[in-house]
Amino acid sequence: MILGLTCISEELKLKDKKKYSFRTMTRKRFNDLGRDEAIKQLSERILHNATTTRYIVKHCSLNNIFHYRLSSALFPLITDNQTDVSLEDLADLTKIKEELAFAGQIAQKFNISIGSHPDQFNVLASTNEDAVNRTINELNFQASVLDMVGLPQDHTAPMNIHINYTPKSDEGLGMVADRFYNNLMRCDAGVFNRLTIENEDKGFFNVDNCIKFSEYLFHKYGCNLPVCYDNLHDFCNPSEENNIIFQAERCAYTWIDQREVSGGLNHFISPVFHWSEGKPEKPRAHADHFALGNFPPHISINPDQPAKWECEVKQKDLAIKLLQKSLDRRPQPVV
Repeated sequence: MILGLTCISEELKLKDKKKYSFRTMTRKRFNDLGRDEAIKQLSERILHNATTTRYIVKHCSLNNIFHYRLSSALFPLITDNQTDVSLEDLADLTKIKEELAFAGQIAQKFNISIGSHPDQFNVLASTNEDAVNRTINELNFQASVLDMVGLPQDHTAPMNIHINYTPKSDEGLGMVADRFYNNLMRCDAGVFNRLTIENEDKGFFNVDNCIKFSEYLFHKYGCNLPVCYDNLHDFCNPSEENNIIFQAERCAYTWIDQREVSGGLNHFISPVFHWSEGKPEKPRAHADHFALGNFPPHISINPDQPAKWECEVKQKDLAIKLLQKSLDRRPQPVV
C-alpha cells in the first residue's frame, strides 16, 4: 500500500518549525514594504520554500512515503495580478530552480511520485470569463512548477482540481463538460496532459457524476480525464452505490488511457486518491489522526500499479507513521 504526504511535514516541524515551515507574503505586506524590498523578501521566501520542498522529499525517502503532493503555495503572489510580480523579478530564481530540480532528482532516485492540487478557486467550468482567465493563468503556472521539478507531462504527475460548479437549471452535464473542455484546451500542454478531477463533498459532482463527466469528455473529444477518489467527500456526498471499494475501483479505471488501449497498448498508471476521515462533530473537516484500524483499501486494476493514497488528516506524516505501524501489525492472510 502506497501512502502519500500532502504538502507539509509535521514531523520535521517538530524538530525545527521555522526551518521546515513554508513561508508566505500577503498582498498588504508586499505593498507596505515598497516594491524593491518586497520583491527581495519574496524571492528569499520562495527560495526557502523550494529548499523546504527538497527537505520534505528527502524526508519521504527516509520514511517509506512514496508519494508527495507539492504545496500550491510555494510561490506566493507570483500569480497575483495586483502585485504584478513575475519569476524573472526574483533575484534567487536560479537557486530556486536548482532546489526544485534537486527535489525531483531525489524523488526519481527513490521512486517517489509527485503531484499537485491547485486551490479550489480554479474553476474551468465557470461562465465568468475573468474567473476562467485567472484559472488558466494559475493552472499554467502550477504546471510550470511541476516542470521545474522535472516531472513528466502526464498523469504520473497529476494536477488535481475540483470542477467546483453546479449546473444551472437550463444546463446539463454535457454543456458544463463542453465549456470545461473548451477552456482546458486554452491551457498549456503541461496542464492538459496532467489534469485530473476529484469528487466533491457537496453539490453535483459526487463520484457518479465525475465519472459521467470523464466518460463524456473521452467519448466526445478523446480527452482522458481521470477521477481522483476522495473517501471523505464520498461519505459526505454519496453516490447511489455507497461502497468505498466499489467507487474507488470505478475511479481507478478512469486512470487507464483508453486512447492507448484502443491502439492495442496497455498503459496502466497508479491512481492517486485521497484518504481521510472527518471530525465527529464536523464530518467535512479533516480529523487530526486516523481512527485505529481505518486503513485505505488496496485498489489495483494492475498488480504492479496499486493506488496511491494521499493522507489528508491534519497531522500529516505523524499520522502516516501511526497508520504504517497499524498496517504492519495487521494479521496476515493464511495461504
